[in-house]
Amino acid sequence: MREAQKETKPSRRRIPDRDLTKVLQHHKRYVEGRWRGRVAQLQWCDLSGLDLSGHDLSGADLTGADLQSCKLDGVSFAGANLFMADLRLASLNDADLSKADLRGARLWGTQLERTRFVEANLAEGAIALSRGDDSGRTDGFETRPADLSSARARGADFSYAQFTGAVIANADLSDSILTQADLTAADLRCTNLTGAVLEGADLRGAKLSQAILRGAILTDANMRNADVAGADMTGAIVTPHTMQAAQGRDHVRGPTIRKLSNEQLLAELWQHTQWVVSDGRRGKRGVFSDTDLSGQDLQNVNLAMAVMRHAVLRRAKLAGATLAAADLTLADLREADLTGADLRGATLDHAHLDRAVLVEANLGPLEQVGANGVDIRASLAGAKLVDVKLDGALLAGAKLDHADFRGTELCNLDLVDVDLERARGLEPAR
Repeated sequence: MREAQKETKPSRRRIPDRDLTKVLQHHKRYVEGRWRGRVAQLQWCDLSGLDLSGHDLSGADLTGADLQSCKLDGVSFAGANLFMADLRLASLNDADLSKADLRGARLWGTQLERTRFVEANLAEGAIALSRGDDSGRTDGFETRPADLSSARARGADFSYAQFTGAVIANADLSDSILTQADLTAADLRCTNLTGAVLEGADLRGAKLSQAILRGAILTDANMRNADVAGADMTGAIVTPHTMQAAQGRDHVRGPTIRKLSNEQLLAELWQHTQWVVSDGRRGKRGVFSDTDLSGQDLQNVNLAMAVMRHAVLRRAKLAGATLAAADLTLADLREADLTGADLRGATLDHAHLDRAVLVEANLGPLEQVGANGVDIRASLAGAKLVDVKLDGALLAGAKLDHADFRGTELCNLDLVDVDLERARGLEPAR
């Protein structure tokens, strides 16, 4: 990796199309290990506005390159040098920037959906400035942080990435993976981190005021001196000690989780059952939002159409339960047993189902609902289904945009009319 202090900042040059084509051809040979292959040397080149979608630029040197407004969808920049590169308003959806050097890079307003940044370096960059004469001496340094302000990085993978001092304000990082990422002193103000996985992330001194952390996973994150004033942490999963060293923790937004005695729970379940069987004429609809039901035995219970947003159902026994059309948005269902459960038409957007058992569960559509006979599809947009047992489950027609299936095998499933293109971490059945 090049030492930043030895860099000199020249003016950018526009490379002719014919020359660029040759560079890309030689680089393709290099990537494929073929004769006459050469690494692409595109330092300080003006490539703005070009369509390079689908190219493999792994290991290429694009130091200081101007890639503004480029179409770079699906491009591999794995291990590439993008030090101080300008990627503002570029489209990098589904691209691979794993282990890339992006120190000081500008990614303002960039499209980064499902982009991989595993072990990428997005820390501050510094570059020497020439005096503009023949002395060869420098006239100070230009120092700037990596800038992802207003970037759209939904579903991106930033695992183990370096973000020290980076500016990520007003960005959309919903459903992104930031496991073990170094976000020390990063500016994340007003950033959307709904459903983001921040397990073990280093957030010391980070600015998270007014950030949206709904349903985010912050277990074992280091939040010492992080500013969380005004942050929305509804449904967030936080290790008890995580917030103790954060600043502004008394001013976070989000409801208080309520606890029910066994008598209260039984009474509310009975009222809900009466409401269901009488088509709403008797009893009362069950509202268990922000309620701690962890470990509860709810096997074969009828919770159809229940409102259970942000409910804590970790390790709950829900085998054979009826949850058709239930609202389980942002619910914590980690390690829950949902064997054979009826989840037709249920909403599980951003729900946490890690290590849950969904063997032979029905997540198909709820058909012919209401006077107009509408079919309601189950929705698991942004749901975390890591290491889930799904054997024999019915998922026909389910919405799975940005659902995370890492470690989960799709064995013996009904996936009719299911679009898996925007899901991630999929493993084929063995």
